[in-house]
Amino acid sequence: MVDRHRPAKDMVRLIQLLSGKKTFGLSVEEIAATMEISERSARRYLSALVDIEPDLDFHFAEDSQKKFWFLPTVQTRLPAVSAEQLSSLTAIASFMRAQGHHDYAETLRDLRDSLQAGLDRATLLRLDPDLEVLDSSIEVTHRPGPKASFDPLIRSQLLAAITRDQQIGFSYTDVRGKTTSLRHVSPYALVVGPRAYLIGHDEDAKGIRNYALTGIKDVQERDEPAGRAAFDARAYVTQSFGAFHDGQFHQWTLRFKAASAHELASYQFHPSQTMTRLPTGEVEVSFACESIREVAYECFRWSEHLTGIEPEALRKVVAEICESMGTACQS
Repeated sequence: MVDRHRPAKDMVRLIQLLSGKKTFGLSVEEIAATMEISERSARRYLSALVDIEPDLDFHFAEDSQKKFWFLPTVQTRLPAVSAEQLSSLTAIASFMRAQGHHDYAETLRDLRDSLQAGLDRATLLRLDPDLEVLDSSIEVTHRPGPKASFDPLIRSQLLAAITRDQQIGFSYTDVRGKTTSLRHVSPYALVVGPRAYLIGHDEDAKGIRNYALTGIKDVQERDEPAGRAAFDARAYVTQSFGAFHDGQFHQWTLRFKAASAHELASYQFHPSQTMTRLPTGEVEVSFACESIREVAYECFRWSEHLTGIEPEALRKVVAEICESMGTACQS
């Protein structure tokens, strides 16, 4: 079904984006990617926006003639927050709490309370029936399994150091609890998942390292500024299959039974993946990243559907895990 209101919704979304990015602005490419539209459509919207938002402006990048658009003041009356948006904040907060991220959950709940407090009584009365239904219709499963569990103060200290671009020192115990050492690190980013960890440049080892937040203690900010080399946290995380970077970067290929095609069609192993239907009816999934052991564990998850795995290094790790499990089953 064609959404006849889509152009109007896109214009409102664009106004919200440009007014929220007034410090640095957004390029046409960034607008298109964020709004999931073509660059041609983004340019057309910008051209139309000039008629209703006369303060629309842009600046050029220092190293090129690329334009970055921003909206310093908004003339358009934007719609108030919706019941769906408020309820979604609560759902996301519940999900974060279920994963063990209580501090993020509290922040999201505080945000909902702040947004709701800013609404006038008439708007609240209009939203209340829908909000009550939505809040009661969404439940987040509290599944058992590995979760990040760490002192919220540690997270706050790390974020403060990242914001101030300062090096830090801390005591670190590895995830197996075998070794504890003092680390001297330039912090780059925090990654949130089943295990939360800090990405930083280890000043003594002179390389990028990951540190599970559960192992970090006694954080102390140092006087030296962080060695802030060009670092793309998103690109770094995407290099790995999970939380770990082992330096073993391969093109992984998993071959599945034909009967798995429907389930695989809606499943993504990695952002770099390609999926091919073979003449035999089998499905071949290929992707490139690090973390051979985590890829091997994923193979076990799909073991009843797999007919082949590549390369040989992956087969070897899977065989070693099978041998270890066989020993455990015999004891």
